[in-house]
Amino acid sequence: MNQVDELLASYAPWAGEHRTWPLTPLELFMWLDDRPAFPLLFQVCLCFDGPLDPAAMREAFRFAQGRQPLLRATIRKRGRGAQWVAAASGWPELAVFAKDAEGEPGLEAIDLTVSPGLHGWMRETDVGWDITLVFHHACCDGQGARMFIQDMVLAYAVLTGVSERADPFFMLDIEHLDRRGSYPPPVGRARSLSWKLQQVAEFFLMRPQPTASDPAAHGTATDGHSGSGRIGFCSHTFSVEDVERLQDPRRRETASLNDVAVAILFASLGEWQRSHGVSPKACVRVTVPTDLRGREDERMPAANRYTYVFLNRRLRDCGSWTSLLDGVQRELQEKLQTRFGVNFLNKIGLVARLPWLMRRVLNGPACFSTALLTNLSDPSRRLRKRLPVDEDRFFWLGKARCHDLQVRTPPLRPKTHWGVGIFEYAGRMTVTFRYDTTTITAADAERVLAHYIEGWRQWLAATDAATAGEGAGRPARD
Repeated sequence: MNQVDELLASYAPWAGEHRTWPLTPLELFMWLDDRPAFPLLFQVCLCFDGPLDPAAMREAFRFAQGRQPLLRATIRKRGRGAQWVAAASGWPELAVFAKDAEGEPGLEAIDLTVSPGLHGWMRETDVGWDITLVFHHACCDGQGARMFIQDMVLAYAVLTGVSERADPFFMLDIEHLDRRGSYPPPVGRARSLSWKLQQVAEFFLMRPQPTASDPAAHGTATDGHSGSGRIGFCSHTFSVEDVERLQDPRRRETASLNDVAVAILFASLGEWQRSHGVSPKACVRVTVPTDLRGREDERMPAANRYTYVFLNRRLRDCGSWTSLLDGVQRELQEKLQTRFGVNFLNKIGLVARLPWLMRRVLNGPACFSTALLTNLSDPSRRLRKRLPVDEDRFFWLGKARCHDLQVRTPPLRPKTHWGVGIFEYAGRMTVTFRYDTTTITAADAERVLAHYIEGWRQWLAATDAATAGEGAGRPARD
C-alpha cells in the first residue's frame, strides 16, 4: 500500500467501494441542459511560480478524487431516471504537459455517460506550473470545487513533506451525500401560497429577452482571453487597496457587495439593450445562484447545494445603478432570508418525475434569463488555515507560490448570453465576464466589462463621500 492508499484508508475509506446514487432533480436538470455548444462546465486554474513535483501532484489529484465521489462518477440511465456510479478504480488521471508540448485540452463538452465530470491537467511554464481543473456543473457547484481543490493541495503538501500539520484534512462523511437533494424549507412569506403564485406568475408572464446581438459578432472568440468554442472570456482584477475599500464595514452597512454587483449588472444590461434598439417595455432578468449550505453540510463531499434567485426589471427601469440599488437590495434580502429559491427546486422536482417534459422545457424557445451573476468569495479561504501565507497573501506549497488563482464561471446556456462571476484571492477581487461570441465581439465584451467596472468605481466614489464624516450614510440617489 503506497502513501496515497494509506491516506485514503484513513480519510476516505469509501474510495475503495463501488457506490451509486440517484440523480437529484437539480442534477438531472443540469445534465439534461448540457449541450456541446454550451457545455455546463466551469474552470479553475492555479498558477504557481517555483517548482512542483508532477508525480506528487498526480497522486494528490487521485487522493482528492477518492474523497469526492461525485467527481469521479459517471451517469448510468436506469428506467425513466438515472444514477451516479462511482467506481472503486479506473479514475481519470491528471495529465502533465511539458512547457512546449502541444495538445492541451480545451473547455470541451464532457459526456457524463462516458467520463466523470472532472478533468485536470498541469503545464510547465517559464516560471513554474499552471494547474487547470474543469468541473461539470451536474457534479458540483463552486463550493464543491473548492473542496476538491483544498483536498488536492493539502494532499500534495503531505506527500511532499511540506505540510505543517500532521492531520491537515477537513472531515468529510460520505453518508451526507444521501441528503444532498433535501433542502431547508422556505420561511416567512416564502411559504405563503399567494406569494408563491405571484412569483410563479411573474416568472412566466415577465418573459425576459436575451441580450441583443451585435451585427459585428462573427461567432468565434479571437482574443487571448477566450474560452473554446463559442464562449468568450475577459476579466478585471481589483487591487488589494480597492478591495479593502470595497469591504469597508461602513459600506457594508448600506448594501452588500452582492447587492451592488446585481444593481450594476442591471444598469450595464440596460445600457446595452437600449443602445441596440430594444423596447423599453422589454423584461430584463438576472439570475443569481445562492448557496443553501448550513453548518450541518460542512462534512458533505462535493455536490450541488444551491438554488437560483430570479430578479426581473423592465428595461425602462434599468437606468443607473443608483436608481436600482435600493430595490435590488430589498428584493434580494427578502428572497435570501426566506429561502424563496427552495420553491424553484421543488418545482424542478415535480418536473423531474417526467424527464421527457424536462427535456421539452429545456429545449424550448424560451429565454430563461438575460444574464447570470455568481459570487464565489475566496476558493482558497480554508487553505490559509493549513498552509504558509506570505505578506502578499499568497499561499505556498514548499518553494512554489500560488501567485494567481483564476475561476471562469458561470456556464452559459442558449439565450443567456452573458455571465458575470466574482471571486477573491489573496486580497484581490476579480470580476469575470463570459459571453456568447455569436452575439457580442471580443472588443465589445471588453467595453461592457469596462462599463461594469466603472459602475463599481462610481459606487466606491459615492460611498467614499458618504462615509467621509462620522457614521455611514447612503450615496445620493438619482
